[in-house]
Amino acid sequence: MTRLINGIEPGPNSPLVAKMRGCRSEEVEGQLCDDFVARAPRGSVVNLSQPRESMLTRGLPDRRYRFYGVSFFYELKAEDGQLTPSQHAFLLDELSSGALAACGTLDDLQQIAVRVAAAGPYAALASYCHALVQRWAAKGYRREDLRPRRRRRR
Repeated sequence: MTRLINGIEPGPNSPLVAKMRGCRSEEVEGQLCDDFVARAPRGSVVNLSQPRESMLTRGLPDRRYRFYGVSFFYELKAEDGQLTPSQHAFLLDELSSGALAACGTLDDLQQIAVRVAAAGPYAALASYCHALVQRWAAKGYRREDLRPRRRRRR
């Protein structure tokens, strides 16, 4: 059983750990990004997050965002976060098939929104998203546990 500290479960994305690291946690980034998109014209959020214990599709991004008539997959990251190889592969597959996909923090999402609102060429937006994914991949990969999960007996 995990012990809660002030009602917060400790872990790599815990606000407690993020505060010690000096940046916002992935959970906080997600809340800020969701609020930003929900306030945008024609904004909508689909939360695709999967607990690691019951993950069905490895690499599936955390969100499907839509604003200004454009929808795309978005993998949320804390400033010091890293992609897993599966996340990187999923995002690149989407981009190579002509869909939009990106990853990053609230700041990165805001830069995407500026480009979408400017109604520039789709190819330029896709190119920016691809560069963003590559920038995050250049930080290195987070270790990914590929072993099947064992069910805990109660």
